[in-house]
Formats: sequence, C-alpha cells, structure tokens
Amino acid sequence: MKRTVFLIISLLAAMTARSQTITLEQCQILARDHYPAIAQTELIDRLAEYSISNARRNWLPQISVSGQATYQSEAIDLPESWRKFIDDLPDGVTDMLEKNGLTFEGLPKDQYKAAIQIEQVIWDGGMIKAQTEAAKAEGEASRRSLETELYAIAERVNQLYFGSLLLQENLRTADLLIEDLERNRRMLAATVELGAAGRNDLDLLDVEILGARQKRAEAASAHKAYLKVLGLMTGLQLGEDVVLVKPEPESVPHTDDGRARPEMAALDAQSNLLEAQRRAVRSSVMPQIGAFFQGAYANPGLNFLEDMVHNRWSPYFIAGVKFQWNIGGFYTKKNRLAQIDLNQRRIDSQKETFLYNISLQSAQERAAIEKMEEIMRYDDEIIELRSSIRRRTEASVENGEGNVNDLLRDINAEDRARQNKAAHEIEWLKNIYDLKYTVNHQE
Repeated sequence: MKRTVFLIISLLAAMTARSQTITLEQCQILARDHYPAIAQTELIDRLAEYSISNARRNWLPQISVSGQATYQSEAIDLPESWRKFIDDLPDGVTDMLEKNGLTFEGLPKDQYKAAIQIEQVIWDGGMIKAQTEAAKAEGEASRRSLETELYAIAERVNQLYFGSLLLQENLRTADLLIEDLERNRRMLAATVELGAAGRNDLDLLDVEILGARQKRAEAASAHKAYLKVLGLMTGLQLGEDVVLVKPEPESVPHTDDGRARPEMAALDAQSNLLEAQRRAVRSSVMPQIGAFFQGAYANPGLNFLEDMVHNRWSPYFIAGVKFQWNIGGFYTKKNRLAQIDLNQRRIDSQKETFLYNISLQSAQERAAIEKMEEIMRYDDEIIELRSSIRRRTEASVENGEGNVNDLLRDINAEDRARQNKAAHEIEWLKNIYDLKYTVNHQE
C-alpha cells in the first residue's frame, strides 16, 4: 500500500510537469493495485486467521450448561416387602419418623436437574493439529489462486501499453511525413511561381498532405481509445499528451521453464492442502483421551435412596478420564485416502501440462525475438538509403528536372521504412515482455 501511494504521488508530480510520462512498470503496479479483486487479499488473510484460531481453540476446555425437568411413568420405590413392614409399624413410630423428615413414598415421578460439565482434550490422535494445518493450507491455496488472477493483469497491461506505444510511434512518424510533405510543398510552390512547375503538381502534394493528416487523425483516435482503457485499468487520467516511455529490458530471459509462474505455486498450495487432508483422515481414526468434570444440583441426586427418604435436592459432582474410539472412520478411510491420491495425480498432471504448454509458448516467443532482431539489423540502413533517394529526387524536382509523382513515391517509401522500424522495435520489445510474462522473469 505504501508503494502504491508513493507511486501515485510520483506520477502526479510527473504529470504536472511540462510533459506527462508513464512507464510500463508503473502501469503494472497501478493496474494490480486498482484491480477490484485485490481487496480479497485482506479478506483471505483474515478468514485464514479465524479458521486457524478456531482449530487451535479445540484445545481449550469445552464447557456446557444443561438443565432438565422430566416426568416419568414409573420411579424407584421401596420393595413391596419393605412397604408391608412399614405399614405394620405402630402409628406412633411412623409419626415420629415423618416428624424427623423421613418419608417412604419412593422417588417422585417429576424429577429435576441443573448441571455444568467441563471437558478437556488430553490426546486426540493429532486431529486438532491436522485441522490447524489444513486451515493454513486452505488459506495459502486461496492466496495463491488470487495471485494467479492478479498476475493475469500483467498480460492485459502489456497488450494495451505496447499497442498504445506503437500508435504513439505511428503518430511521430506521421508528423515527420507531414513535415516532409509541407516542406516540399513550400519548395514546389516557389517553383510554380517561377513557372518551373505546374499547378497540378502542387495539387498532388496538397492531396497527399490531406491524406497524411487523415491517417494521423485515425491513429490519434485509436491512441486515445487505448489510453482510455489503460487509464481505466490503472485508475489514472491519461490525456492525449501523455508520453509512454519505451521500455529498455536489461536482458532476454534465458529459461523456458514456467516453474516461477504463480499458477505453479497455486498447484503446489493445492498439493499441500491435500497433504493436510491426508493427515486429517489418518487422525480421524485414532482414539481420543480426555478429562471431564460434571457438577450438578438435582432431585434426586446420586444418593437417590437418601434423597428418596428425605425428598430433597442435593448437589454432586463427577470427575474422571474418558477414552473414546470411533472405529466407524475405518469404514471410509481407504476410500477417502484414495480420493486424495487421485486428486494429487490430477494436480501432478496439471503441472506437467502447464509446464509443457509454457515450454512451447516460450520457445515460440524466443524464436519471434530472434526473428525481429534479425529483421531490425537492416532497418537503419534501409531508412538511410530511402532518405538519400528522397533527397536526390527533391533536388531534381527543385531544379525542374524531376517528377512530383516520383517524389511522392520516395517520400512515402521513406515513411514506410520509418514505420517499419518503429513497428519492428515495438514488436521486439513486446515479444521480450511476453516471454518475461510467460516465464515470470524478474530483472
């Protein structure tokens, strides 16, 4: 975020200068930070933190509070023989016992209980650790997947930037063409006044000038459209006077391997997630040991005979260690591990396919770079020869010996040579940056 703020301030300062300039690297950074999905980065980090925290909290004591009120059709009562013995006691004895709180009615059919229970995991077979690692791996997989989406922005920026750069060069060569035509028109106008050339020749130059201006207007309109889209991606207001800086790559990547691509990191993250899931499956069939404590206030309590005699509520507690082993997990363990293995094989196949396609694509781009380098060797020489031819034709026309059609042909030929050089250079640069993108080469 600090880098983005600093970059924006630098750009604003540059754009308040005499000429607005922007580089490809600046466009890449701004387009990435301006992309709406970038906001998901913080959300993914926070979700991962919550998931990891929730998994680790399984080590904390688990506390539950419960209460119940029941009515039973039958309840514990005195045996019939005891009941007969009590009934045969003298009335004075039974009255004395009842006065001392002793009743012989049995447990009531309406019973009540309020309890609090605390359970603490002692050993869970590695399940909580596996859940924590799975939460980390899932968060990393989400981040890598987002990084893959963000990386794709670079290719779109490259297409727009080099398209705009080519149109910028076309405008520059168009201005040179118009300047040459207007200079020759002035020269020809002087010869017309002297009677050395006809008005028809001057009209031919005027038509050519209008056509050149028309082509320039067309290029300017396309350039404006490209800049508008580039501005939408970067969040900048790019005017028609903005100057796109021509990149100067330090070197051509020497590798055709795509292992540095974020897609590979995303696939590795998915493999790590599968490994965490594999550990979770193995942990799910392990026994668990824990401690527990239960405190309650009930009628009847644990000493229900005493409570039955006195018809009272009583507190009690139970504490101990418990052992639990759910062997049902063994029924599906083999299938679950087999599914994970199949998913891992699928990811391995995706990696091989991706690297194969990257190798083919980078080889094609490297061949295109070499082709353009070979073509560019002749551009300057061709332009120099075309300029010499044009200058000689200009001199012959100025002396009244040359033909205007020949002059226009030579001027246009020189213009095409300039355009070809600009197109070759932009194409060469674009191929280099395409290769950099393909292999994720960092200078």
